[in-house]
Amino acid sequence: MTDKKRDIAGIAAALLLALMGALSIWASGEFSDLGAVFPRTVGGLMLLLGLLYSVLSAMGRGQVVAPLEGSLPRRMALVITMLFWVFTLGPLGFLGSSALSMGALLWIANYDRWHLRSLLVYGGSTATLLLIFYTLFKLVLGVPLPG
Repeated sequence: MTDKKRDIAGIAAALLLALMGALSIWASGEFSDLGAVFPRTVGGLMLLLGLLYSVLSAMGRGQVVAPLEGSLPRRMALVITMLFWVFTLGPLGFLGSSALSMGALLWIANYDRWHLRSLLVYGGSTATLLLIFYTLFKLVLGVPLPG
């Protein structure tokens, strides 16, 4: 099989995700036993599936990757928003950083015109999800969240 059929970018991304999974397992050593369940589970899956994808793609078991369609500016805005979230977690805390980032992601992802009803429904459901995740991680699982 030629290199044209191998997903080199996908292999690199899968190996990066596998590394991130391994790092999350290592970092969860500082968490409580219950708080470490989620990062260890997700990290283990990232590690396992990243390595599996890399091996299968390197063996030529994948398919030709179709070119991406869509909006490059929206993709870049997504990456910038996620980086904003990562780097503002410390200064703004989990709730502040997550609220701003989730609002930006809603704005980026919405292709339609904004109406008051959609703003209330999206905003309300986003705020509800944010509070549910905060309660789950901070109060139920005991995961140490920033500020």
